[in-house]
Amino acid sequence: MKKRIKVLPTLALLATLPLAGAVHACNADPIVFVHGYSGWGSQFDTMISRFQNDGYPACSLYKFGYNSLGSSNKTSAQKLDAYIDNLRPAHNNRRAKIIAHSNGGLVSRWYRVFEGGSAATNQLVTLGTPHHGTSWAYGCFSPACFEMRYNSHFLKSLAGRGCDVSLWSDRDEIIIPNSSAKCGESRQTSNVSHLGLMSSEGVYNDIRRYL
Repeated sequence: MKKRIKVLPTLALLATLPLAGAVHACNADPIVFVHGYSGWGSQFDTMISRFQNDGYPACSLYKFGYNSLGSSNKTSAQKLDAYIDNLRPAHNNRRAKIIAHSNGGLVSRWYRVFEGGSAATNQLVTLGTPHHGTSWAYGCFSPACFEMRYNSHFLKSLAGRGCDVSLWSDRDEIIIPNSSAKCGESRQTSNVSHLGLMSSEGVYNDIRRYL
C-alpha cells in the first residue's frame, strides 16, 4: 500500500500550485513539466511557449518543482503524487501527461511504479534521463546523486518499469554513456546538449508526436 502525504484540501492546495495559467476548470489534459537535478521550472519556458503557440491552453501547462539537491527521488515522487492528485479535479480528473528532464524522469518513474501514478497519467516522455545510471553522478553527493549511479538500489528497484518514451542525444555531456538515457520506446536526436533538450525545436516536435 502506498504511503500518502498529508495534503491540504484540494481547492486550498490548488491555490498554491505554481501553475502556468490561472487555477480554474480547464477542458484539456494537464501536462506536467518536471525539471532535473539542480534544475528549475523556468527551464521549460521555451517549450511551454511552443505548446501555447500550437494551441495548448495555458491552464493545462504546469511546472512541478522539488528539492532535487536535498531529497531522495522517492520523497520527490511522493510530492509529485500529491501535486498531480490535486490538480486533476480542475481537469475533470483527466489523466496527466508528464514531460521530464534528466533526474526528473527518475522521479516520475518512481511515482508511476510505486506511488500509483500509472493510474493518474497516460504518458511519460523523458529527456536525457539516466535510466541506467550515469558516471556524472559520481561527482556529486546527495540522495538523488546516489540514486543516479550505475546499479543503484533505486534503479534496480525500478527494474526498467515506468517508461513510455525516452528522447536522448548523442551529444549529451551529462548522461554517460548517452545510451543510458534509453528506456521504453526511444528516439535519438543529434548535436543537442543536455540542457538543450528542453529548448530544441526538433526535440519539441518529437514530443508532440507522442502526446
